[in-house]
Amino acid sequence: MYFVIVKDITSGEIVDKAELSVNDNIGGELAHLAWLTRKQYENRYPSDKYRVTYEEANSWEELQLKLKNDLSTSEEIFTMTGSRTNLLLVNISAIIFGIVLIFLLLIIRLIYNPFIFIFGIIILFLYFYFDYKRWMKKGIQMVKIDKKGITVYRGNKMRPTRIEAGQITGINVFKKLNRKIVNILLGGQADSSLPGVTLFSGPRIRITDDAFSEAEFKIFIEKLRELRPDIY
Repeated sequence: MYFVIVKDITSGEIVDKAELSVNDNIGGELAHLAWLTRKQYENRYPSDKYRVTYEEANSWEELQLKLKNDLSTSEEIFTMTGSRTNLLLVNISAIIFGIVLIFLLLIIRLIYNPFIFIFGIIILFLYFYFDYKRWMKKGIQMVKIDKKGITVYRGNKMRPTRIEAGQITGINVFKKLNRKIVNILLGGQADSSLPGVTLFSGPRIRITDDAFSEAEFKIFIEKLRELRPDIY
């Protein structure tokens, strides 16, 4: 069984919940159903005040006991949840900015042509459409940080990837326009010797603030620094 839970970020109080269960023959649909329910709650509850998550347990009583046992260590585990609405707003803003920029560039270069302008708009829409679909399928939708490491959950099936603190060899944080980007390096390093350019070696996990609230992303960066202060 899955339980979709809505918590007040400030108080930690559960303000709403949904209990989900299906027959064994369609058990594989349960995670996707929980994900859809979570998205419905996200549209209902503002992300700056509420956090929507889902937990797996055999019963509500079992989950309550688990939450009670975790209460003493709740401050040690930080959870950041992505929002489809946040990502859509970011993409729409980027499309509007891109349209204005294309128009100005065409006017400045004296090559304004309605066909070129419309073609540029279509390219923008396609790019951000596929970016949104990619995030839905493979993007990082939730992050949890504890004292020992970080767990990222990808795609609508929330596939987890665990990273122990000792695996992290570098943390790179930078801002591009209004966008914050975090690169967690796993075996490599970041080379910023070239002005305005950062080169990465080895595997890394890249997390942007596109789908996350600004307040949560700031806390995420702070918690990440606390996890490995020796390499930051």
